[in-house]
Amino acid sequence: MEWHHAPCILLFNREDQSFSLIHDRNNIFQLHRLAIKSQLLKMEIGSEKGIELVIEDRLFEVTSSSLSDNEILYILIPLIEKGLFEAVELERTLRDQQQRLFELAKAKTISKAEIQSMLREICETISLLINCDRVGIWVFNEEQTILTCRNLYDRKAHRHLLGVELESSKMPRYFKEIVKNRSLAVNDTETDSRVKDLNKGYFQQMGGVKSLLDVPLIFSNGIGGVLCCESFSRKQWSELDQTIAGMLADMVSFIFERLNWIEVEGKMLDLAYIDPLTGLSNHHAFLEQVNAKMKELKPGEKRLMVYLQLDQFNSIQDVLGYSSGDEVLMTTAKRLQESIQSKGLVSRIGFGHFALFLPANSNGEVQCVNMEEIAKSLHAPMFIQGQDVYVTHSYGVSIYPDHGQDANKCIQMAQVALNTAKKRHARSVKARFTEDMINMIEDDLLVEMNLRKGLDLNEFELYYQPKINSFTGEIIGFEALIRWNHPEKGLIPPLNFIELAESTGLIMAIDEWVIEQAFIQLEKWKESGEHDYTLSINISPRHFLHSRLNLFLKECLDKYEVNPRQLVIEITENVAMEDFGRVKNRIFELQNLGFSVSIDDFGTGFSAFHYLQHFPIQEIKIDRQFIRDIANNDVSKGIAKTIIDLAKLLNLNVVSEGVETVEQWKTLKKLGCPQLQGFYFSKPMPINELYSWLASYEQERIPLH
Repeated sequence: MEWHHAPCILLFNREDQSFSLIHDRNNIFQLHRLAIKSQLLKMEIGSEKGIELVIEDRLFEVTSSSLSDNEILYILIPLIEKGLFEAVELERTLRDQQQRLFELAKAKTISKAEIQSMLREICETISLLINCDRVGIWVFNEEQTILTCRNLYDRKAHRHLLGVELESSKMPRYFKEIVKNRSLAVNDTETDSRVKDLNKGYFQQMGGVKSLLDVPLIFSNGIGGVLCCESFSRKQWSELDQTIAGMLADMVSFIFERLNWIEVEGKMLDLAYIDPLTGLSNHHAFLEQVNAKMKELKPGEKRLMVYLQLDQFNSIQDVLGYSSGDEVLMTTAKRLQESIQSKGLVSRIGFGHFALFLPANSNGEVQCVNMEEIAKSLHAPMFIQGQDVYVTHSYGVSIYPDHGQDANKCIQMAQVALNTAKKRHARSVKARFTEDMINMIEDDLLVEMNLRKGLDLNEFELYYQPKINSFTGEIIGFEALIRWNHPEKGLIPPLNFIELAESTGLIMAIDEWVIEQAFIQLEKWKESGEHDYTLSINISPRHFLHSRLNLFLKECLDKYEVNPRQLVIEITENVAMEDFGRVKNRIFELQNLGFSVSIDDFGTGFSAFHYLQHFPIQEIKIDRQFIRDIANNDVSKGIAKTIIDLAKLLNLNVVSEGVETVEQWKTLKKLGCPQLQGFYFSKPMPINELYSWLASYEQERIPLH
């Protein structure tokens, strides 16, 4: 077979005992894999003196070098026949250059300056070894349509150039030739058709190139560039010239591959440790950094862990868009860094969440860093998309080592403090962790687990409270109110579990259970001849805005023989605060399905009259706080009368909640309120009690005069 003088380069992985082929133009590793592997594994790694390996009567010198704890680089160089290298100095220069390349390949990091210096050395060495006037190293773009010069050495002027570009559109034949052949040796550029494209342009502009020797740079994904040797006089390129250029081109290829690997590894490291949006340490890196700092602390020293959350971050994104949310996060990160500087650590650990690790005194109070100054900085308006945006924040604090022995535990306790405080206040919360918070969380978890179990075991029940015609005293309908028949704790009112169900998402399943039970009861009343009763049910804000609500209501309409006009869906005023547009659309959708929508606790929220102005509701329920002293308080009476008169004007039904005395009934009847509900008539009761109550009520009912 024809042997070339290019080296065979192998990379050995100690961990899995495998060899990876980097370059093997002669295919010697493929043909003699077992023999080569057994010989290489016997070598002493890093020894200055290589071993000689005989393959098919050809002699190879093998050198090895550790690139890392797990990687070994093997170079198999074919020894050239005696007489081919007659100049000892020439051979030494070539080997010195190879050694320099090997040392560069072993580096954990390679700077741009080191790469450029190496490229300059290679170009100068090649020009000396093969006696040419200019040597250049060119690299392709990804599409292989442009060659960019990474270094071009002019031997006569002894200067280096870079940045020159060649485009395939101007020299298509040349671009095809350099990727097609292992080497392109052109002795006369004026007569060789392969470089005809270069004659009128590049060759003339670059000083009149008469001879050209090009060797491709071969990367793992294909031809990545070319090493180009040029002469200003006609030159016959020898086999030795081509061998020297080929050997160094292979090593340059390996260096570029190594550089790419280091860059990729660096980017992966950044992804593993840096938040790409803000440039702060991410959660993983923050934990490592904090744990390292904790180990350096002396006994008795304390630190503060702060878990900080931007309060209205979701709303900002919804209103101004995701790019605006990114700007808010970047601005917040910058302000935190400027406030803390080198006195502590800061990280973005979640969506709109940050963590700070700060110095503290022996009492667990922050020192060196002023939390008030941090808060002041964060509260300053942010100029986002042409307008000032004000962002509030909340945070929880834990103390190391009082509340945790490592970073993860301290973050957890700070988050517990924040979440516990957030249950009472939505914004601008500042909370310090206390041990009783864990007990509260455990209680909530126990309730949540029991809630799930209660749904599975059918422990819930609907209680019914009558709604009365104010003028006649007859029963118009009922409000269905959920109760939990806990096997150990007895009857639990919704106030004790609905908030937790809302926060955990269980409210969806609970609401759907209530809806279906309401449909079942309406169908039973229809079968027994009670066609006119209405039944009101409460729907949580989370469920009301979920797309599943409409689908489930349609399923129930298909399943049960019920007139949708008999089911009244009650929502509270604060639902509008969630998303005004979506609430409006949802009410229209429910109206189209035939359901009525009622606003519960009307008059207590800022958005009360927005509902009347914008939403197609059918009913409002006056909050009980206006009914409590309506018989003897002119202000309460005036508010109730205003609501009742306005509802009449808008053709809306009105229900007064919390009627507990006959005086309240008389007053509301006089004001013209059509419907009443309250303990004066009946407390909420289970269905079996309701039937008994109905019978006695109808017998004893006397219209109020």
